[in-house]
Amino acid sequence: MDAPGLVLKFEHRAMATVFELMIAGEERDIAESAAFHAFSLVDRIELQISRFLNVSEVAMIAQLAPGQVYRVNKETMDLLLKATEVCAATGGAFDVTVGPVMDALRKVNNRWTALTDEEREDVVARCGMSRLVLDPDHFLVSVKADRLGRPTPVELDFGAIGKGFALDLAREMLVNEWEMGNFLFHGGTSSVLAVGDVGDGKPGWPVTIGGDWRERAKFGALRLANGAVGGSGFEEQGLHVVDARKGVAATRHAGAWSYAPDAATADALSTAFLGMEWKEIVTACQALPGTGAFVARDQAVWLDKVRSPVRICGTFPQEKMTA
Repeated sequence: MDAPGLVLKFEHRAMATVFELMIAGEERDIAESAAFHAFSLVDRIELQISRFLNVSEVAMIAQLAPGQVYRVNKETMDLLLKATEVCAATGGAFDVTVGPVMDALRKVNNRWTALTDEEREDVVARCGMSRLVLDPDHFLVSVKADRLGRPTPVELDFGAIGKGFALDLAREMLVNEWEMGNFLFHGGTSSVLAVGDVGDGKPGWPVTIGGDWRERAKFGALRLANGAVGGSGFEEQGLHVVDARKGVAATRHAGAWSYAPDAATADALSTAFLGMEWKEIVTACQALPGTGAFVARDQAVWLDKVRSPVRICGTFPQEKMTA
């Protein structure tokens, strides 16, 4: 039996990243079994929602013509409903139908200037959550013609929200089926979800976010408990986030982090925040109870004496650094 308070760590590669599960205060054999089932669940979700697998439900939706219907699994429908909710709250800044734009950018190695105005207008016209018609009661999905009236395919790209959604399903399983009350689960660099505490006598799990901006704003580490944090920026992947409303790189802010009760919402919001005006971010947090934003200003260090390098709104459990 492992010593009380010991944290066991397990890793698994899926969804083009490394998932890490840390479990506190459990016997090793039980923790290993729980981790195996959690990672198996992540793999199953990836098979359903990956746009790069020909047999996924996303691939099947992409084959639909207007008037045709496809029945999806409950998990896929729940994810589509979550994406629709966040899309509405962000005024369309978050949009999982952005696949055509992402494909166009991949062909030019993410060089935005390589796309002509005509090419950008063409792919943007294919996007829009309003193109999806969802029947949650019967798990049915159908599509509409694009903005130009063409029967182009609806190409979904769940990206980070898919990782967050997998974390949420795993949390439900670990809590309800394995009766685990203290663990932290993250899907690469985009999101982290925590339940209970690490066992050091303090509430929650210590999570560091915000990079240099956090230190410049003199905020301490986050103690995350029974919630999730998502983060988006350009340090690791460059200009990889798209504002589907305009078909351009989402570069309004230097970095963005979000807090939410669930990882899917946190991931979706941090992605959307990069391309949103501050007043839009405040409105989005008001529309989604229990959410908050931590957004970095792209400003010189000397300006920190005049104004904070970060802006915070809504629910965001940051701690002020002690002098």
